[in-house]
Amino acid sequence: MPLNLEEVPGRPVSLDLRSVVPHNLAGISGKGPVVVTTTPDQWSYAGGFRFLKDRLPGAERIAIQVECTVRQGRIGVIVVKDDLRETLGDEERAPVDGDTTIQIVVDDVPESGWIIVRNNAPGGVKSECEIRSITIYALLPSPLRGFGEWAAKDETGSRVFEALRLKWNEVPVGLAGRRKTADLLELDDQRLERLWTETHREATTGAGYAARGWYQQLYGDVLRGKKVLDVGSGFGIDGLTFARMGAAMTFLDIAETNLQALKRLCGIFRIENANFFYLQDLNSLDGLANDFDVIWCQGSMLHVPFEFARREAQRLLQHLRIGGRWVELTYPPQRWEREGRLPFDKWGRCTDGAATPWAQWYDLERVLARLAPAEFEVVLSFNFHNDDFNWFDLHRISKPGSRWKA
Repeated sequence: MPLNLEEVPGRPVSLDLRSVVPHNLAGISGKGPVVVTTTPDQWSYAGGFRFLKDRLPGAERIAIQVECTVRQGRIGVIVVKDDLRETLGDEERAPVDGDTTIQIVVDDVPESGWIIVRNNAPGGVKSECEIRSITIYALLPSPLRGFGEWAAKDETGSRVFEALRLKWNEVPVGLAGRRKTADLLELDDQRLERLWTETHREATTGAGYAARGWYQQLYGDVLRGKKVLDVGSGFGIDGLTFARMGAAMTFLDIAETNLQALKRLCGIFRIENANFFYLQDLNSLDGLANDFDVIWCQGSMLHVPFEFARREAQRLLQHLRIGGRWVELTYPPQRWEREGRLPFDKWGRCTDGAATPWAQWYDLERVLARLAPAEFEVVLSFNFHNDDFNWFDLHRISKPGSRWKA
């Protein structure tokens, strides 16, 4: 995210690197530049730099720019509140070895917080980096301001999807990282394949099995030979897996670079039975086929207000045959309560990082209300992964006046 300095009002603030606080037995040396050596524990905090809002009076939104050199392993920079738990922006990773500039945007700036350097190298490897400078800039207000109010009224979805593209042109890479798909397209085929394979392994095995691996194992046979619409396909961690297991996938996404990356990967994995559909606005959905066996929505419907999500769902249902399945992952109310009952326009930043304009909890009743008047029988409905997620597998029926049943 190159910082547009022409849009930065006021003078930037440079942090005193000598104020660094070590975490978790990390090594700290130097007074500027500062060398941070992490422990082998992945994602373990290593060094913290304090920042105070009063040095940027009136700033509602800031950009933090870290100039550094990675000497060993891989490091990430993340901004957190004083409790060292709640994140204020997505983690940004530094490339392995060499000089780099890391930039993080923070909305709704607190009175104080921490800029954290941590180990992002998997496999029990230490990381080491030299921090040369940390500069904070005051930014103009976010273009997502008031998202909840205007998004609910956006009939065609053109403005909503344009706003969502600010966030979802990046994809999860592993359990804790994200990368822009435009950057992934610059990789050669060998490196792109290796990144996808490593990301899939990390997301579905070991600790990742409880989050994604279990349902890929469960649904592999279920979807074989079926015509599946993958709504919000992202990096294809699910969709490419099922395509390789024999499903006829249509990848639908709001970001063209996401689809371009998937096309590359389908070529790499020799997947021929796949289609790619760019979701520009709700009207573009009219171009979809009308006979899908499964609509697969893994966390793609919860990042807009309910009324907009309902309009989108109604348009999607026109393409799901009677007897087909609607499979969806959402966030449950228990997670929302545990994380402080935040307004939905703030909760998104807690669940999915900076530039996430919205996150809304769902339970079975709310999902079915969004799909009504279409009728469904419930195949599966449960929370999992310590109430971080919930799962709905719904079978579409046509009997007039029939009711769903748990």
